[in-house]
Amino acid sequence: MQIDPQIGALRGDHAAQRVMREAVVETVRQCRHDPALAPVLTDLETYGAGASLSDCKHLARPFAAEGAPRRAIESFVRRIVRLQRAYPLAQLALRHRSGPGFHYLQIAGKGRATLGLALYDGGPHRSGTASATFPDAERHDVVLAGAGEFGLLEVASENGAHATIKERRQQVGEGSVIALCGPARSQVLRAVRGRLLILRLIRFAETPLPTRRFALPSGNLLHRASGDRRESQHELMMALLGRMGRSDAVPALAGLALDSEGGSEHFRWQALRECLALDTAAGLRVLSSIAKDPADALSGPARNLRAGLVETHPRIASLEPEPCLA
Repeated sequence: MQIDPQIGALRGDHAAQRVMREAVVETVRQCRHDPALAPVLTDLETYGAGASLSDCKHLARPFAAEGAPRRAIESFVRRIVRLQRAYPLAQLALRHRSGPGFHYLQIAGKGRATLGLALYDGGPHRSGTASATFPDAERHDVVLAGAGEFGLLEVASENGAHATIKERRQQVGEGSVIALCGPARSQVLRAVRGRLLILRLIRFAETPLPTRRFALPSGNLLHRASGDRRESQHELMMALLGRMGRSDAVPALAGLALDSEGGSEHFRWQALRECLALDTAAGLRVLSSIAKDPADALSGPARNLRAGLVETHPRIASLEPEPCLA
């Protein structure tokens, strides 16, 4: 493994590490208490708790048509840039992610809302967008610098595995504002001239519908995931228990699968799958119980799954609590 000399030297210099950590903490503290940004963050907490954006005047101002969005974050950006120049290896105490042509830095997250900076850049990696994600959220973008073209998307109709998606192109430049709301609307960047810097505000629904990703332009469903972050975390926990072979988790998984009011259909179905994988007999009892309840939204899929399992593995029929009528 090759280690950069600067990183190697820093690993053994605990005093330098401490100075760098203290500089990061102090910079973030100054950013949070900046006179221009502090009232915006206060409003972000109110907005994240469910208030209307129009009732959060400091937060709403940057996203207004004539809102001077740079004013709220100029000092924040200067402090962060100054920190990184002084300590290039410093790890920011802020969420961030990077990928080909896209970089995101979260300024703050409060409740269901986040405020951050999104940077798009052109180049050979940007050869066209093949898919689009539709989260159940309210989104507001304002362009701080640069120019480009977005495709504003709307799901006109959807049948589960496929959607008809309409697209409208919009040229954007400094000061342009884009507002989207709900799980049927999204956007994709179609062109960027140089770099495009955006201040982005997102608030997820209180009880969000699943997030879907569709292929463009075909509209074929590529992926579906829970729109609830906590539910997604629980799905990962269930998957981990399954990979660990924790059969002692079967009663809890069975309870989650049977609780028609405790989670989304997708979440319950994942619990059922893990239950079947860990203990086939127990999983079949849960599957049969769901299949017999006509009021359960998963009743139909459960009957189809049960019939398919018995057809493929006839010996499974002997494990069922009652004969399979399929």
